[in-house]
Amino acid sequence: MRFVSTFVIALAVARWSSAQGLPDKAAAEALFNDARRLLDEGKIAEACPKFEESHRLDPASGTALNLGDCLEKLGRTASAFMAFGEAAAIARRDGNTGRGEEAARRALELEGRLSRLAVIVPAPSRVRGLTLWRDGAAVAEAQWGTAVPLDGGTHVIEARAPGRTPWKVERTIREPGTVRVEVPVLEVAVEPNRPFIPEHSKTQAVAGIVLMGVGFAGLGVSLALGAAADDKDAASKDHCLPRDPNKCYPEGVALRNESIFLANTSTVVISVGAASFLLGGTLFLLATRSRPAKPTTHAWVVPTLSPTSAGVSMGGSW
Repeated sequence: MRFVSTFVIALAVARWSSAQGLPDKAAAEALFNDARRLLDEGKIAEACPKFEESHRLDPASGTALNLGDCLEKLGRTASAFMAFGEAAAIARRDGNTGRGEEAARRALELEGRLSRLAVIVPAPSRVRGLTLWRDGAAVAEAQWGTAVPLDGGTHVIEARAPGRTPWKVERTIREPGTVRVEVPVLEVAVEPNRPFIPEHSKTQAVAGIVLMGVGFAGLGVSLALGAAADDKDAASKDHCLPRDPNKCYPEGVALRNESIFLANTSTVVISVGAASFLLGGTLFLLATRSRPAKPTTHAWVVPTLSPTSAGVSMGGSW
């Protein structure tokens, strides 16, 4: 009883699977008949897509053979060659010897009339991440250097790689034979308005800008210290004798000493700041001089002063 039930279920599944393919088979048959009619009427360009879709829905040696014949009439020899080869393979699988021999014969006749394209990639051109594209489709690395059959017409070959300028060329194939295209070494990409700067030069330029900023900051601090020294000196006079400013009370002496200390500190700070600015400017100029394009680095440093503090604002782009 269990065996009978299993058999019934298996039979039902087989019938369901067969029924699922019926619409495709029916559509394939209708497309094939339309294609044959169009071919008889001389409407080759309209017939070929119908043969192709019929074969996609229900692959058969007869459909592939007719597709190859149609494509050959259309002048698409490479596509016809592939269709005849597929027809021969399906016929051999199905045991249809006569159709298989016919398809193989047609493919052999076309082989000498094929146009081929070989994309050559020399060793120096094989940069990291290189990819090739033919007519918008990726070309596997295994195909590089291999003469691939293509239909006649204009074909677009592209090469791309990270950090490199894309390369593209068009080649028109008209005659049987092999057309060779060699991929050059892709140039290093340079962003618009941002010239290429070697890493060591970029670091040097940044260091130069920082040192110039320190120099400007020193100027700001020096000005602030100088202003504070003047204030202390002015205040000390209120604690000195009017007729002899050099004779002062203890408060005046203390204020005058503070003024002298601030003035000396201001002198030291502005000296260090000037040296820092000159060194930074030298580093920046040496770094930007190594650029192969017109420098477009912009830097700005603005000292900020107030009665109670001094500082600097820095920024830039490179």
